[in-house]
Amino acid sequence: MIDGYDLPDEAPGEYIPLREDRGLAKAYRPNPLPPKLAVSSEIVEELTSAAYALGQLDGVAGEVEQRNAIFSSFVYKEAEQSSQIEGTRVTVSDIRRYEMGADKIEQLEASEDELDDIREAKNYIQALSEGISHFNEVGRSWKNIDQSLLKSIHETLMVGGRTDEDDLMPGEFRYDHGDFVVIKEEESWKKPIRFVPPKPNMAHADLDALIEYIQSGGDYPTLIDIALIHYQFETIHPFRDGNGRVGRLLIILLLISGDTLAHPVLYLSSYFRQFRDQYTDLLLNVSEKGVWEEWILFFLTGIRRQAEEAFVRAKLLLVLRDRYKTTYATAPTSVSRLTEGLISKPYFSVNEAAEMMGMTYQSASNAIEQLVADGRVRQFNDQRRNRIFEAIDVTAIIEYDYAQLPEPRDVVDRDTVDLPLDIGP
Repeated sequence: MIDGYDLPDEAPGEYIPLREDRGLAKAYRPNPLPPKLAVSSEIVEELTSAAYALGQLDGVAGEVEQRNAIFSSFVYKEAEQSSQIEGTRVTVSDIRRYEMGADKIEQLEASEDELDDIREAKNYIQALSEGISHFNEVGRSWKNIDQSLLKSIHETLMVGGRTDEDDLMPGEFRYDHGDFVVIKEEESWKKPIRFVPPKPNMAHADLDALIEYIQSGGDYPTLIDIALIHYQFETIHPFRDGNGRVGRLLIILLLISGDTLAHPVLYLSSYFRQFRDQYTDLLLNVSEKGVWEEWILFFLTGIRRQAEEAFVRAKLLLVLRDRYKTTYATAPTSVSRLTEGLISKPYFSVNEAAEMMGMTYQSASNAIEQLVADGRVRQFNDQRRNRIFEAIDVTAIIEYDYAQLPEPRDVVDRDTVDLPLDIGP
């Protein structure tokens, strides 16, 4: 945050003086959307590439009958990465085990705080599911995004988790309670305060204006509008806590409700986490300098990159599924059925495997033993009872190093794709 109140004419907002007895000198108030943008050729090029990558990713859905079977792991990956941006060490396996009933500290080998973090990550998945259900019920349109939806998402996200605040106020806007929010620098050697969002009464009007812009359908191409909306939401900071998680989840809901993406398969939080400092610096540069182009290019690059990455991982999962069908074509029915379910449920108990296969507990247990012997499955915990198993190949594809993944053009035709050497039978 710069010293003083003077901002250049290009800045899309202004600093407002605050009471010194609060220890705060000023708060930033953004102008309503839309800003006047000069859409450069670089933005047009990146916009085209991002839109193509999203279309390619959506097209993978046409290659599978049970789409959730392929894409469910991506939702968990987004929840993991969004949680880690907040400073946790939650992993996909933690969330999966928690869902399976390993909700005690000794079962997860976690502290009480870590268990709260896992609950928050699980809440992210639930909030996303509820948001999508909302649009399935009332229609996929930006017209159906309002304050009530944001409050409902926030309530689901924040209940039962951990935060630095004593009172989460889940599902309540901070301006209803006259609360100020201060965003501090993480590094102690910098100035302690990085940014102060609008005063409570101003935040109310600013959020109303943002919702009005969203419901109008926006003024720019969809992906550019979403970049603008994300900046505006994070700048307004309407909640006391959890704004980052709501803002990242809102990106996915905007893509889905705008029919830009059919399924929640984009884990953009991974990109924001990897380039976190650049992300926060660019948002501040928009506020203080009006540097929209750099922010929009950064955002579009993230959309393209993550869409390409998700496309490649989805294709590799389909190749793995095909490889399993070939390898276990003559295996006992229990084994082939189990391999069919591994992609949609890479962590499972014997009882869950039996239910997934539609067979007896003993048949499931025998099939698991076979796949353990083949190196396709391993026991994830050390318990004799309530054993949890992991589909090694599936989780390896989801976690495979981004830099080592094939290029999207190399996985278009599944029949010619080779899995990485250490994955698959």
